[in-house]
Amino acid sequence: MAVALDAVLAWRGQAWSLADWASSVVLGALVTVTVGILLARRQSLIQEALADLELVEKVAVLSARIPHLRSRSSSGEIVRVCYDARAGMALLPLARSTMQTEYLETVGAVLDEIESRLATSLDLHATWTADEWDRFHDVVSRLAEAARVAARRSATVRAHRTATIDPVTRRLAAFTGTRVPFEVFRHHYTRGRDRIRVRLDWDRFARLVGAPGGGVRIERVQTVIEPRDLAALTPYRSPWYHDPAFPARGEVDHDDPGAHPIRHEQAAHDRTLVAPGRDARITAVEDWYSARAISGPIHLTLATWAVAPDRILVLDGNHRLAAVARLVGDGCPATITEFRITGAAAVLPPLVPDLAHHLTGPIP
Repeated sequence: MAVALDAVLAWRGQAWSLADWASSVVLGALVTVTVGILLARRQSLIQEALADLELVEKVAVLSARIPHLRSRSSSGEIVRVCYDARAGMALLPLARSTMQTEYLETVGAVLDEIESRLATSLDLHATWTADEWDRFHDVVSRLAEAARVAARRSATVRAHRTATIDPVTRRLAAFTGTRVPFEVFRHHYTRGRDRIRVRLDWDRFARLVGAPGGGVRIERVQTVIEPRDLAALTPYRSPWYHDPAFPARGEVDHDDPGAHPIRHEQAAHDRTLVAPGRDARITAVEDWYSARAISGPIHLTLATWAVAPDRILVLDGNHRLAAVARLVGDGCPATITEFRITGAAAVLPPLVPDLAHHLTGPIP
């Protein structure tokens, strides 16, 4: 086209000089580049505005979830909020730096709340299945990866990822469904709704758990008890004692010369083994479980100590287990979830003063 126009102009005696052509080309290029820059800038502003708008909505959703995380232990709730946090990561490089900061601070608050729940309550450890733990670890891993990808394109994301996102996702990945952190266990049984009332030496216990290669740990163990299978409860020992040579004495102290531990399935057969006040409490718990057994198997959670391969000392939940033993004997199934201490039976001096009763010798 340019050649044809030049030929027409030359035929009419108005041919362009080289200077005319150069100025025309330069002007055209400048106009094209300028228009392109303006359009790109406009497109960038539009993308930025849209990204900000999307992130504002996500901040509102995540902020609203935080109070629920403080009271709910549903794996589905926690996995959903992690997916919500991950969803905004791809938008971060397109948004303004201030909006990026607000979103990342909100994500950090969400992850801190999840970590707090995992670190202070045994509810999640007691109720989540292996599949639920796998889903949780998967979404946390994907969230960490999304933050890593966004950090390549944004200095703001890079700084927050290094300071908060990466460390907290690493700590979350360390929680598992079988090994229970000591601090979670101690917090629950010293400051939670359940309390270990036997005289457990918590300070020495903490040092043993933290010792490299010490072998002392806390594990989550689940056992299904079939109806009338009281034999399955035989390994469980209570911190209650009686004197089998003189049954009329009832309960005795652990340092009594004739003291023998009472098994929970024994208490189900013979209610005279325990003191009347304790028996009344067991009966009240039995009634509570019995009312709920109509809708399905009974579930209870215990703190225990594997003091020998066939002997499990119950540290918390003795009244509940004695009540469930009675119901199992009547034909109710039950599921027991234990937070079981292992590897500490040979520790001297013992972590509880009456441990010797549970280590050796027959228990009538």
